[in-house]
Amino acid sequence: MRCFSVVAILLFVVGICGCEDKKEPAAEVADWQTALGDLQHSIQLSISPGQIPVERLLRLQLRSEQPLQKVSAEMTGVSMYMGRIPLRFTFDAATGLWVSDFMLGACSDPQMIWQLKLQLTDSSGNVRQLSTEVQSSWR
Repeated sequence: MRCFSVVAILLFVVGICGCEDKKEPAAEVADWQTALGDLQHSIQLSISPGQIPVERLLRLQLRSEQPLQKVSAEMTGVSMYMGRIPLRFTFDAATGLWVSDFMLGACSDPQMIWQLKLQLTDSSGNVRQLSTEVQSSWR
């Protein structure tokens, strides 16, 4: 009987400790955005969701003022080595955007810095390389 009482009390305590207040959903973070290039060849980049969470599908969108024939890119770790993540782009004629869906891996740094290296080929075959840094988060 004593064993039953101890088990019942333990179950009660575990049940009470397991109850939590309802957490409010995190506020939506605006897409990460930046502009690269010079006055003649500027591009706009955006990544959604804006907090750039790791191990979740991300969407990189690129808009160029000049027509592009091909866009390719890769992400590499700056804070620590995480390999090379190639990004494959498709052109959406309806929106005029180049789009790539990708994921970033988690590491021990909760605020990982990544370098995005872009290679842009215009309709004349000229190639430009641009780069910028982004910060991912797993917290």
